[in-house]
Amino acid sequence: MDYRLQLVHEIITKYSGNGSAKKKGRPGCPLNIKQLTERHFPSHIPPTEKKREPTRRCIVCYMKRDSKGKNIRKETRIWCRWCEKALCTVPCFERYHTVGSLQ
Repeated sequence: MDYRLQLVHEIITKYSGNGSAKKKGRPGCPLNIKQLTERHFPSHIPPTEKKREPTRRCIVCYMKRDSKGKNIRKETRIWCRWCEKALCTVPCFERYHTVGSLQ
């Protein structure tokens, strides 16, 4: 197992970019391995003092672009309580918890 980890580390070090190209825009969500392995269930976003039925922007939909190249803004009342991420029930909740990288 140690050999594999060392090999992966060497490959990443060798083939990763030099970091000179800067990405524009908001930083992406870092890959959290727990999002792929733990048990997650959709639930309603809890009410706040100001909003009885709060909504948030779905993070999966927001990563998509429309025909003009702008981010899609879709509000949802559902989130993953474990990840604390707002997600549309279908198909975003499943996609977020099964796909390694959404980029």
